[in-house]
Amino acid sequence: MGRCALLLAEGAPKPAHTKLSRVLDFFRVPWKTVEASGMTRVEGDPGDYVVIGSATALASALTHAEAAGSRFRPAAFYAYASPDREASEQALQSLCGIAGLRLHPAPEGTVWVRISSEWTDLNGVMAGVEFQSTLRKEDAVLGGVGGEVNFAALIAADGAPVFARFERDGVPLFVCVSSYLVDIEQPVGPGLYDIKDHFCSAVPLVLLIRAVFHGIAWQTREIGACLIIDDPLLRSRYGACDFTLLRELMRQHSFTTNVAFIPWNWHRTSPSASELFRSELGFSVSVHGCDHTKAEFGEMPHEALNEKARLALSRMRKHELRTGIHHDLIMVFPQGVFSSVCPEVLKRNGFLAVVNTEATPVDTGGDTRICDVWDIAIMRYGSFPIFTRRYPHHGLENFAFDCLLGKPCLIVSHHDYFKGHCADLLQFLEKLRKLHGELRWRSLGEVIRRAYLYRNNDTRVIDIEMYSSELVMEGLSDGHAHLRIRKRESAPGDVAEVRSNGKSVAWVVEKDAILVEESVELGWQRTLKVLYRNEGGKGNMSRPLRLEVAVAMRRMLSEVRDDYFSKKASLNS
Repeated sequence: MGRCALLLAEGAPKPAHTKLSRVLDFFRVPWKTVEASGMTRVEGDPGDYVVIGSATALASALTHAEAAGSRFRPAAFYAYASPDREASEQALQSLCGIAGLRLHPAPEGTVWVRISSEWTDLNGVMAGVEFQSTLRKEDAVLGGVGGEVNFAALIAADGAPVFARFERDGVPLFVCVSSYLVDIEQPVGPGLYDIKDHFCSAVPLVLLIRAVFHGIAWQTREIGACLIIDDPLLRSRYGACDFTLLRELMRQHSFTTNVAFIPWNWHRTSPSASELFRSELGFSVSVHGCDHTKAEFGEMPHEALNEKARLALSRMRKHELRTGIHHDLIMVFPQGVFSSVCPEVLKRNGFLAVVNTEATPVDTGGDTRICDVWDIAIMRYGSFPIFTRRYPHHGLENFAFDCLLGKPCLIVSHHDYFKGHCADLLQFLEKLRKLHGELRWRSLGEVIRRAYLYRNNDTRVIDIEMYSSELVMEGLSDGHAHLRIRKRESAPGDVAEVRSNGKSVAWVVEKDAILVEESVELGWQRTLKVLYRNEGGKGNMSRPLRLEVAVAMRRMLSEVRDDYFSKKASLNS
């Protein structure tokens, strides 16, 4: 295992060097820049290093080492192609010791991308995943390597390797033949991030970092999972979704379901439905907007957003008192629309987190970056976590990459996904089960509370990165440990109190974060909660009758559509 990355340079650092350093910083992997001619003069045990550079830079570095009589043996080498394909080809021939090795242009059109299922120690949760995609013009494929003993294709496009493993003097040599390097500071634009946009450049590098820096890069305790259904009323059947059947399927196939419940419907849950959702532990409830009108949380005025948040909370409290059905203070935005100031409003009103399909606010164009959506949750807006979720049609490759990053596996659907006795759902769940990594199915609230990063140091100091306003930790050590819990805060002065297992504890401000330190003993468990100033409100706001009638009409018409028209294709169209 490596402990530090050596980034090879030839002269002045190039843009590729900056992009690589950003990825290493994201995973909190230490790195140094070295000239190719001076690689062997780095202090320390060579086995602590992973050498990363272009194929030409790495070939030059090893040539200098051999000329100096040195056999530099790091933990691993990682080489990527440069835009000069001919020079890269010659360098790879030298590095791999294969005179017939060739770099061919990437196939045009749609290809099958397959990730080897044989190298699970490297490919991890993505091992065995295959999908159709188109490659970038900067991508390439390897040729002339068939029959080589020290060669393995880790990722292939229509059978031709795009990421491969060789051996050089007993040291693993990983080769990525794409000359494109993802810039994680790049904006993602509207919608969700799709890993297929950068697959051949990003995935090999992330796989390498996760595998060879396992003890250095921060990691997750578990990958939580939950199915989320938007919009339905809490009753035995809504549209194509039969909740009684779903309850039985949850028991048979060991998964959980969260209902994103519209607060406007607080008075419409029947006693019989209340019993169904109270008694089944696999069900949980979150908050889906307030009225569920178009772009209702996309407004900019702070006070208007605050009133909607308070009204949603008031309605959900009334619903819980009336039915006994508990809800988690997790917001799901209608149509995924939100403004950049909205997360901070929700934080001040005591919400735990946001779970959303859209990654970018409607008012800030390209502010959400790739590094934001690679993180456990987007923390860019008011330091309030926005956990991203996906529809099954976004592809297994995207779910697998999210799991590789440590993000929760959150699946979103609407009632029509449950047609045909949930056949599509069961088929997709089977695909998830075949991934090389265990999913922990929990209520949505528990998934969010247990989503954090940690690093367990040799000195029994455990560093923890907290995301939501509540955190549940356990099993990170087998005895005494000292916890250093950090939570990013854009305005630390908004923090009113921090509680650990219900007791108030001290915290300090550290740059753009708050820091809590605690010592724990054998068998410890901690629930940490951050409380903010100006939380909540009664939410008893008077509203124009015209608005109330318009909202009621919208809700009723939506239910008519879901319960009747959607069941017949001719009427639905």
